[in-house]
Amino acid sequence: MKIKYGIDYQYLPKDSDRPLDDGEIVGIEATSESGQVILPNVGDYVHIDNSADGGQRSKFSGKVKSRLFNYVRINDDEVFCGVNIVVEETDDDWGKLIKE
Repeated sequence: MKIKYGIDYQYLPKDSDRPLDDGEIVGIEATSESGQVILPNVGDYVHIDNSADGGQRSKFSGKVKSRLFNYVRINDDEVFCGVNIVVEETDDDWGKLIKE
């Protein structure tokens, strides 16, 4: 069986009930045959910098609040899994996470 994955991110600003839907932010695609993709887990910090694309995509930083895996069977031999990762705005001091 072949599994196709579509992985993307949404940003949850502080004091918001729902994340923003800004379209494709990172747009990772993979298959069960393409090898391993490392994804952040709940509690991990994420920084997404899309500044090189001329403002086409959002950029944000925060902590992973949730990961949703939505599986849809396409046919007997193929399944699509949409992975949505919600990154929540935090007041954490990023200077304490890494020394540059």
